[in-house]
Amino acid sequence: MNLCCPVCSATLILKYQLKFKVYECHKCELLSSDAVFDHSFSSNLQVHARDIGLQNLRFKNFATIIKTLKRIHPSKNINGLEIGCGNGWWLKSCKENDIKCVGIEPEKTYAAYHQTEQLDVHYGFYPSLQVADNTQYDFIIFNDVFEHIPNIDELIVHLNRNLKNDGTLIINLPISTGLFYQMAVILHKFGVSSFLERLWQFHFHSPHMNYFNDTNLELLLQKNHFTLLEKVKLESLDYSSLKERISTDKDVSNLKASVLTFLLRLISPLIALAKPDIKVFFFKKNPAKYNPN
Repeated sequence: MNLCCPVCSATLILKYQLKFKVYECHKCELLSSDAVFDHSFSSNLQVHARDIGLQNLRFKNFATIIKTLKRIHPSKNINGLEIGCGNGWWLKSCKENDIKCVGIEPEKTYAAYHQTEQLDVHYGFYPSLQVADNTQYDFIIFNDVFEHIPNIDELIVHLNRNLKNDGTLIINLPISTGLFYQMAVILHKFGVSSFLERLWQFHFHSPHMNYFNDTNLELLLQKNHFTLLEKVKLESLDYSSLKERISTDKDVSNLKASVLTFLLRLISPLIALAKPDIKVFFFKKNPAKYNPN
């Protein structure tokens, strides 16, 4: 692993030894892991439970994102690209709001759903697909995907090439300063590392490569010639399907899922007042400063 911070080039220092190593930049506080993507797609992830636990939450948050996107791009003919479209819920939300959006997805788990809903999905990794070769988009969006991608500097070079000069880069992701991450850090200090492992998704086939905060994410994009337009807090929990979401991990017993569900519902007023765990950032491409060479 390159022990140089991809945001500010400072040295990364070992922070946690979990299933994978987690490093922290002593300057910008970016958290990076040496995790690897498991191309066998085999892991502790229970897809059905995850979908039940996330569906209402995702569609609610997507409605918030679309409202902001339409304000930034009032034209009715915008076209976009979602990298890592997964189950296709964002693409479905776009379709319902008359927004044209193409998806790129490495897995074919939801191929039948994509076909049934007539969603435009290309299977493979960005930017190796033809759909990303010469096309320019009004917006490119990552929904809980950006933090899973290694080599982010190289990634952003391709994003710049695939965005129009007035294009918008949308990044929806968890934040390391949020309540749940900070609680997991405290528990780790007392010898309970399972919650931190879960937030990094180290037992799933697509673990987190990085954990950002507001400052280092904005610094990364500013370095790559993007200007922050706005950022919006998103909801992190849907209490009506919380148990199913916790049960996403096959290692979590039914009893443990029930206890955690009860405790989270109990502290829901605290969660509502705490620092957000998820935010969406809207960045505008700055073509005057961008030089692809």
